[in-house]
Amino acid sequence: MGKLKIKKGVKKLFGIVILLALLLCIGIFSYIKIYNQKQYEKTYEYKLTNIGYNENEIDTILDKFKETEIEYILQNEKNDNYLNLVNEKYFIYDNFYEYIDYQKEHLDKPLTNIVEIINTETDKEYYTETTKTSISDKELMLVNKYHYLDESYKPETLVSISTTYAWGEYGSKKVTQETYDAFMNLWNDSHEQGYYLMVSSAYRDYNHQQSVYNDYKDSRGTEYADSIAARAGYSEHQTGYVIDMFEKGSTQKTFHETESYAWLLDNAHKYGFILRYPEDKEDVTGYSFESWHYRYVGIEAATYIYENHITFDEYYAYFVK
Repeated sequence: MGKLKIKKGVKKLFGIVILLALLLCIGIFSYIKIYNQKQYEKTYEYKLTNIGYNENEIDTILDKFKETEIEYILQNEKNDNYLNLVNEKYFIYDNFYEYIDYQKEHLDKPLTNIVEIINTETDKEYYTETTKTSISDKELMLVNKYHYLDESYKPETLVSISTTYAWGEYGSKKVTQETYDAFMNLWNDSHEQGYYLMVSSAYRDYNHQQSVYNDYKDSRGTEYADSIAARAGYSEHQTGYVIDMFEKGSTQKTFHETESYAWLLDNAHKYGFILRYPEDKEDVTGYSFESWHYRYVGIEAATYIYENHITFDEYYAYFVK
């Protein structure tokens, strides 16, 4: 009897131990589950789900956005524009908040246009909040109504264009060596196809540009002058990478109607030149259409700009700046 009682006591004790161990395991499991849930609730995935983003949208946000932008998204209601923006071809992370702020004020504008405007700074008034351009970018330096050159800036090397290819006295039309070499290749190939291009203007120093701008301003006012000419220091002509050219016998008003203009549109990029101020891009370039104004940027950049139908301002913002 004594041994039987002992056995029963051991079994009962063992049962109690098992029960306690089981309860302990349940407790630990529950704790781990609660802990994991608490940790999960701290994640961006959980917080974004609570706002209303689905699994695919969350994956895109976590993959595409930086932590600061995700925190910003969490502070606002679900907004599809956040995802649509990051999928824009020329979306720039550093401009995210500017895109959002501008879009709030211009609900009628498509996001592509908003990205374009913010990237090129054309949301700002011309000649305000200006920046000194980086001359180390060489043929890719940006000079426009927001980026300027010092009054004293002059290219290190300037080559005179022969009067065979330029109007005026010899030495009056100059460009950088690389621009000259590219132009001669372009000129020779176009001439073989029956075209005769002539340079009407090239490098202009600060004082020359000041004179050009003042002539327009004095005759028709500041607004007109700003639409057709750059203020001194803000002219691409001062870089030495610009050539204004026409078909022999044409004028500024008629050049866009010529076959040589059509040839340039299709071929200038092969030599590193771009039509700097194309049609329907005034809101980006700040200038009216100029069929004669060609900027040397190198073959790689010129080809990309040509194939993607963008301006140099857009190219610079996304690939250079």
